[in-house]
Parts: sequence; structure tokens; C-alpha cells
Amino acid sequence: MANTIYLKPDHKLLNPNFDGYKLSSDADVTVYSKTLNKDGVERKISYSNSYLHTRLEALHNHFFGDPFHPMSVYYFSSRGHLVKCNYSEDSRLSVGEVVWQTDLNKNHEEDNEENEGSSGHYHASVHFPSSEMAVVNNGQGSLHILETGDRKVTQSWLLSFECSTEKGVIAHTCLKSGNDYKRYLHCLFVAVTTPHSLINNPEYVVGEKLASLPKDSALHLIHWLTVVYNGTTWEIHRIRSVAGEGTIEYCSLDEKAEGLLILCHKKYSFVADSSQPLKIPELHAEEKISRFTYLENDVHIAVTMNIGSTSKEDLNVNITPQELTIHIEGNLILKGQFKHPVDANLAMWTLVDGKLELTLPKVSEGVMWEGLFEEEILDQNMVEEVNKRLEHLTSDKWNPCPNPEKSVYNAGQLEACDEASEDLLLMRLDGSTHELSNLGQLGPVQHLFNCQIHEAAPPAFCLRHDVDGILWQPAGMDTFTHIATYNAFGYVKASKTMAKFTCASADVSYVAVADVRSHIYVFFQSEVFGGELRNRRSGKISNTVARQLVFSMKTHAEILGLHASPSVLFVLTDQAVYAYCICSL
Repeated sequence: MANTIYLKPDHKLLNPNFDGYKLSSDADVTVYSKTLNKDGVERKISYSNSYLHTRLEALHNHFFGDPFHPMSVYYFSSRGHLVKCNYSEDSRLSVGEVVWQTDLNKNHEEDNEENEGSSGHYHASVHFPSSEMAVVNNGQGSLHILETGDRKVTQSWLLSFECSTEKGVIAHTCLKSGNDYKRYLHCLFVAVTTPHSLINNPEYVVGEKLASLPKDSALHLIHWLTVVYNGTTWEIHRIRSVAGEGTIEYCSLDEKAEGLLILCHKKYSFVADSSQPLKIPELHAEEKISRFTYLENDVHIAVTMNIGSTSKEDLNVNITPQELTIHIEGNLILKGQFKHPVDANLAMWTLVDGKLELTLPKVSEGVMWEGLFEEEILDQNMVEEVNKRLEHLTSDKWNPCPNPEKSVYNAGQLEACDEASEDLLLMRLDGSTHELSNLGQLGPVQHLFNCQIHEAAPPAFCLRHDVDGILWQPAGMDTFTHIATYNAFGYVKASKTMAKFTCASADVSYVAVADVRSHIYVFFQSEVFGGELRNRRSGKISNTVARQLVFSMKTHAEILGLHASPSVLFVLTDQAVYAYCICSL
């Protein structure tokens, strides 16, 4: 059974009295720009009808930051040139220095057969596992390990190792030293495939859950490649693959590169391992039937359960300090003994649209439960009956009854709250046992963005907490540290309906949001103000202010890349590179 992951906010980093952002003039912001040469920026257009692939392509950030040198960023040109952009006090913005060239058109003859039903078009990507090493994937199945030397000095990079690998986009890389004094390079690639492709590939072991999906549905496939340096050359050591449904919000190796951390909406599982054979995963009983979900904080537990079109008159909910019992029309559907006692006198329940929601106050505040029940009885027949009642509301086909005179949906009808319509899962898959070792059921929480805070550590991720955005840094198998708070940013991000990229500086001093075109919004942390500010309505006096900047670009070109360094915000379009000096060096 997987250990539970808890995300506990640090109340010292929360500001309940935040007064909002004050719009500041951008007149004092110096902007430098350089026009790109005729090669422009690498852009691939695929004709895939898969939402996962379209999303992966549309949200691809063409700027690649160097965490070891935050004033340098890179992009690929249409000819495969890896171009360096650098900002310094002496030369200001410099663009056009080519450090490497990859073949963007390199392909394999067997690709069409192996990738039937899935798109083979992926953008080239680069990642920096150390201060003198870079990893490049051309997106078409070629991996390059490059010795860069000191990247403060612009020079051509040297090829150290090249191999054929799976197609995809680099999600994370890290360099570790083993007990045998060898260096191990771990690389994660994210791609899109179908159940049909997995089942027909003998290298993959597909479980019942994935095999039961429609053959042409889209899945994410994560390849975990480990390359070892034996003292003279690099060689492939191990290849592992993980697959699952739904979008991936975050994907990284843990601190010791022993497990895979995924922030997603549905569970993922291993499907291949070149060093250790996989067993066909069995579908556990709790996954075969619909179950309740619960969320907890220091004070209470919120339980949610779908029970179908049942009226309040037919529902009987009995809550005691030690036990919860639920009957529908006299039939027992759930009975469980609580892990810890609850205050039954203050407990409440509501029934809205077939969803039963219970609020259970804790007797011992601050105690985090490892589970809801010691023992439970769940009537499978009743749950199946409820599922049958809801069959008319669901379908395994896209738009099963199309109306040619009416679009499938109107994007203008979607609101920000729809972004969190699915529960968010934070999971760790153990690289040795292939088991789900740790799981956090975060509920309908919005994922805001990811960013690299520490050079060689896993990336941090930002989740919405009430109206704020909380930045979480992985620090172990099941430890995630609250390192920063972006006040009211959850509310702000929900209002940016045209947002394409979101990124934050490594010193967490600001966060930036770029629209698809023209506009960029920058939100700073609260700073000490030289004088005093008085609220006209409340009379409250404050000596701190949180600034907001809005940049309107001169062109209406699409924004293809965004990178936030502590003092300069880099922006990439298909025509030029811009450097906004938002803080003094």
C-alpha cells in the first residue's frame, strides 16, 4: 500500500492581510531587443487529433534556461542550430551565437510502423544536468550528450555520446554518482502514444486498466533512460517506461534519482524495464469500484462520494465519534471505523447533484490521519447500480451524437474553475520495485506552473491554495517543502484566460505570465516602501507594496518562449528576442 503524501503549508509564509498588487509604470524598465536571422525559430506543425499531443506542442516553451548561468537562455532555429542568448552589463543583450547543431529531420525507417496511430513530431529540447554538460534530444529519436566546458564563455560544444532513443521532449535530467564511483546520467522524455501501440509492442507489459481503453485513445508515455560513464565512454545502462491516461502537470526524478515524481490526474504505472522484468499489474479491488475521496487539514476532514440520483428522503447518514454509516433506501452502502475520533455534534453533510459531501471536525486538531477508516464495508452491488444510473451521462467516444450545425463545445463558455475539474494526484513510482510507493490525493487543486529553484535539485511546482499560489520543493520520497508564497496569484492566474506561459525567477522575487500574443504580466513579491501607504477606505497604513507590471509588445507576433532570471525577463517571438530589465543588476 502506498504511503500518503501530505502537503502542509507553512503558515509563516502566508499573508492573510495581503492588500493586492499596485500597478506600476513600466517607464523605468529598459528593454533590449535583437532581431532573429532568417532561420527563425524551430516550429513543428503536426496534424494529430490527440488532445495530449496538441497540448504538449502548443505549450512548448522554445526558451531553455540554464540554471547554472541564469543570464543565459537557448533556443533552436529552424535549421537545428542551438542558439545562445546572453545578457550582461557590458554587452547587454547578445543573440546569435551558435553552440551546437542537431539534425531536426533525422528519422528512422521503422518509425511509421512503430508510431502508427500516434504523432512522431516533437520539438527539439535541451537540458543542463551539470555546469559543464548538456543533453540534447532532437525530438526524432536521437540523444546527444555534450561537453560544454565553462558556459560563461561562448564556445562550440563537443559531442561526448550519441545514441538512438525514443522520441519525445526532455522533461528532466540529473547527474548522480553511484556506489561504484561511476557517473549515472538519468534522462526523462515525455511522448504521446495509444493503447494499440503499447499492446502491439512486445517490449511493453500492459495492465488490464490500460488495455481496456479504446485503442485510439491518447496516453502519455514517459521514457526513463539511464546512461553510465565507465571512465572512458558513455553507454546505455537501463531503459524504463511509464504510461498512463490524462495530462501530466509535472514530471521529475526524485532527489536521489531512485523514483519518478508525477503530478497528474490519473494514475500512471511502469510498462517496461530493460533490467528487471515486469509483472502484469493486477487491478486492485479498490480500483474496480467507485470509492469515496477525502481531503483533510489541521481542523477537519471533507469526504466526497458519488451516490447517483438519490433523494435526501432515501438517504440515511449516521455519524458517531468512531463510526460512519450510510444507507440508501435501507440498504447499507458504506460502513467504516474512523482512524481517529471526530466531533459528531459538529459534523455536517449535504447532498448536491448526486454527490454526498461530509464535513467531519477532528477531536485532535493538528493530527494528520494516515487514512480515513480502520476497516470499511463498501457495497459493490450498490455502487454498480449507481454507475448504471449515470451511464446515460457518459460515453467512451468523442462527441457520439454530432450535430454538424453546432460545434462540439464553445471555448468561450469555459471558465477558470473548469481547469480544476479533475482531482490532482501527486505520486512517486519506485524505480526498483515498479510500485506506487507514495501517493497524495490533492483534490480539485489547480496547478499553476513549475520552475527550477536550485541548480541540481528537482524542479519545484506551484499549486493553488485558496487564492494564493504555494511553491513546493521536493526534498525526499514523501517530503515536499513550502518554500515561497505568491500572494493572490491563484486568483490572478484564473483571470488570465489567454495565458500561455507562466514562469518564476529562481530567487522567487517575481512571477511572470505571458499571453499567446502581445501582453506580459509581472507580479512582484511585497517590498518595503520608502514611505507609507494609507488605504482610503479602511485607513490602514502599510509600508510594503507588491508591484505589478504590464508589458505591451510593439508587435502582435506569437510569444514562443518565456524565461525569468532574477533581474531580466527574456521573451522570444518568431521575429526577435527581448530582454526586459525589471530589476537592477
